[in-house]
Amino acid sequence: MRIVPGLLGACLLLTACSEPGPPAPAVTVTAPTTAPSVDPATLDWLDGFCSAIHGYRKRTNAEAAPSEPGSVVEVQKALSEQLGGIADRTGEVVDRLTALPPAPVPLAETVRKAFLAKYTTARDRARDAKTALDRAKTGDVASQDPAMKALEQAQQDVDGTYDPVAPLVESRELMLAAASAPGCKA
Repeated sequence: MRIVPGLLGACLLLTACSEPGPPAPAVTVTAPTTAPSVDPATLDWLDGFCSAIHGYRKRTNAEAAPSEPGSVVEVQKALSEQLGGIADRTGEVVDRLTALPPAPVPLAETVRKAFLAKYTTARDRARDAKTALDRAKTGDVASQDPAMKALEQAQQDVDGTYDPVAPLVESRELMLAAASAPGCKA
């Protein structure tokens, strides 16, 4: 008779497993109907800011043409052209950043002022060095060293300013606007 209690236990086990349990709780997930809204003034401002910075980078890459000047006169001319290019490109950024209205978010205004100071310094340094080099006597070897140092320094002045969005990461509003601004997509 040991078989009967074993079969009875198996039947009870099967019955317990086959009966429906309590229903699982329903989970409802609703997708947002719209993306978080971005203030149009912030979006427009950030688009202009990013466009100015990315424009500098793109123009610099397009105009960078390595050359192998041979004579002292050719080196002098090449340095003058490079300094002029930096002065023009950074000057364009200075003009565009200056033309922006005050930023609608304080952090953005702080970043704009910092970038403006760096680009202004680079512009002035390159412009002044070009003027001094162009005034030097043609073939003057001594005029090249200060011009080369000014060229390197002007490039260092704008170092760290190629990503206009990175300094804005502390502001959720600015990051949302950057994700939507065409000028920030470089």
